[in-house]
Amino acid sequence: MRISVLGSGSSGNCTYIETEKTSLVVDVGFGRRSFARRLRDAGLRPSRIDAVLVTHGHSDHVKGIPQLFHDYNPVVFLTEGTREEAYCLAEMERFETIRAGEQLTIGDLCIETFPVPHDALEPVGFVLRQNGLRGLIATDLGHLPPYVVERTRGCDWIILESNHDIDLLKIGPYPWELKRRVLGPWGHLSNAELADFLEEDFDGRAVHLWLAHLSRKNNLPELALETARRALARRRHAAGSRPRIHLTDQTCPSIVVDL
Repeated sequence: MRISVLGSGSSGNCTYIETEKTSLVVDVGFGRRSFARRLRDAGLRPSRIDAVLVTHGHSDHVKGIPQLFHDYNPVVFLTEGTREEAYCLAEMERFETIRAGEQLTIGDLCIETFPVPHDALEPVGFVLRQNGLRGLIATDLGHLPPYVVERTRGCDWIILESNHDIDLLKIGPYPWELKRRVLGPWGHLSNAELADFLEEDFDGRAVHLWLAHLSRKNNLPELALETARRALARRRHAAGSRPRIHLTDQTCPSIVVDL
């Protein structure tokens, strides 16, 4: 399995996952030229894209899907709420409606959907399994409820949001209503909230951890990275290993991980 976060943040989100038999992306929040450049920069050259998994209908996650559909003709998997919310997808014909809690198979990938707390219509995260490997993607969520924490257990790789530093957000340029939204239980996960998970609930199984959806205005990559590293050093449970932490970026792809 090969994984790269091609982009993550308010300028556009997309994660590429490839196995011997299947190539898919989770969300496409930028256009075809940017998508092609990011694949090229990551050294990825897929001959096809079999499917698009859509987490929710906000534009930074869906606006590039129509162009990708035109180029690759993938099947687009999305909830009814996402289809209702994302106007750019209204005319698409090749799609499959999914529901939170559903399990589906795409090629040699088994995928479980689960609800996430975010201010969108029927947003979901994904657990992907293939050949004994298990990974989780949850990039937009206001808090980590127990059922999401439970799905991280046994994962070999995890992509989780580390959107903002609370103090930087409070003194930053956002209007107060937007700050309240980001800080709220249906907004975005902070560095501190992710750190709490890593210190208290992380089972130590994952070898790779991506920090996703970092805010340009309310976070610093080095701050998110250091907060996560310190939390892992304070882990309550000594079992397991300390994962390699990978930063994501809004403009360029992350490292490509081969598992």
